[in-house]
Amino acid sequence: MLALGNNHFIGFVNDSVTKSIVALRLTLVVKVSTCVPGESHANDLECSGKGKCTTKPSEATFSCTCEEQYVGTFCEEYDACQRKPCQNNASCIDANEKQDGSNFTCVCLPGYTGELCQSKIDYCILDPCRNGATCISSLSGFTCQCPEGYFGSACEEKVDPCASSPCQNNGTCNCSPGFTGPTCAQLIDFCALSPCAHGTCRSVGTSYKCLCDPGYHGLYCEEEYNECLSAPCLNAATCRDLVNGYECVCLAEYKGTHCELYKDPCANVSCLNGATCDSDGLNGTCICAPGFTGEECDIDINECDSNPCHHGGSCLDQPNGYNCHCPHGWVGANCEIHLQWKSGHMAESLTNMPRHSLYIIIGALCVAFILMLIILIVGICRISRIEYQGSSRPAYEEFYNCRSIDSEFSNAIASIRHARFGKKSRPAMYDVSPIAYEDYSPDDKPLVTLIKTKDL
Repeated sequence: MLALGNNHFIGFVNDSVTKSIVALRLTLVVKVSTCVPGESHANDLECSGKGKCTTKPSEATFSCTCEEQYVGTFCEEYDACQRKPCQNNASCIDANEKQDGSNFTCVCLPGYTGELCQSKIDYCILDPCRNGATCISSLSGFTCQCPEGYFGSACEEKVDPCASSPCQNNGTCNCSPGFTGPTCAQLIDFCALSPCAHGTCRSVGTSYKCLCDPGYHGLYCEEEYNECLSAPCLNAATCRDLVNGYECVCLAEYKGTHCELYKDPCANVSCLNGATCDSDGLNGTCICAPGFTGEECDIDINECDSNPCHHGGSCLDQPNGYNCHCPHGWVGANCEIHLQWKSGHMAESLTNMPRHSLYIIIGALCVAFILMLIILIVGICRISRIEYQGSSRPAYEEFYNCRSIDSEFSNAIASIRHARFGKKSRPAMYDVSPIAYEDYSPDDKPLVTLIKTKDL
């Protein structure tokens, strides 16, 4: 019993032609008669893994529904032509896989080309018709419609009017322009003489035409175009004519193909540290800010190099300036002033002293004076409080403790501060609504004339 699958046999046959025994290798594929349940059609051994297996109980066998491009009882054959890829009624031939990956070849009908025979052949693309004839392309080839006086498959031959000997009595038959020979059948090749100076000669009927190179024109391409006639150059530039072109020679301050761009001298100049660029003709110059130098103003001037500080003062360089740290006894921007406190030279020293130094000294004296005045006032207040300590008059006690009673008594307080406290005067009572103020006023006069006297 044969096993399922491929079974290989080797048989020997006696070949009567070669008078020898020939060995033959046979392959027998054994398949089951029904589909194996539970398997997907992609792995069906019955259909070579390329089809769906369907059991036919009535016939005790099965059938295969093959995938696209697979044929055969068991889907064992691959047919690339099954989907009919060739166009325009071309024939498809199944073949082994080619380099481009296809498995078929299309044999085109006449007049078609392409891998799938999808394109018509244009037989007129090579311009086979001569002497101004019209080319008509068809599936079978091309046809030339010749102009009058020409014939032939490509209209290459001229009708010879002298061939029939129309001239009698020894008359001479003259050829038409463009033809020569005893029978006027030979076309004159005008291009053999190279009539075109700067171009290509092409025969056109019984004449020729010159196809000029770029930059030339004329019947024989003998004249050169002058592109400078259109004045393409700007800003007073000079135009130089070239073959098939021109060149603009710009003035020094302009650039560009047509000298249309102004060359700013400061465009490529880098001025640093707040400097400005000044264009002088074709050159740009940096105008440096104070304290800087160099072509690009990138160098900070060291003002201390000139030793501006005198009498041993130390110099500290600053942007656009310097500071002098003066030794003891010397002042001024450059330590040029010597502080002398002798009486004989005081006036002279103050006269030569800078104004800002005088302002500092005067300010310090004013502050000292104010401090001494405050100390004096506080001392007077303390002495007054001690002298009148124990007094039963609350108004005096409040006053000599340096307390303000009311804004209306400001003038009275000023008078009391200047009063002599050793002298007693008669008692006086003043009514200042609603405060009763009792005081001893000197010389029997009230402290404030605006205060009314209250009868005791």
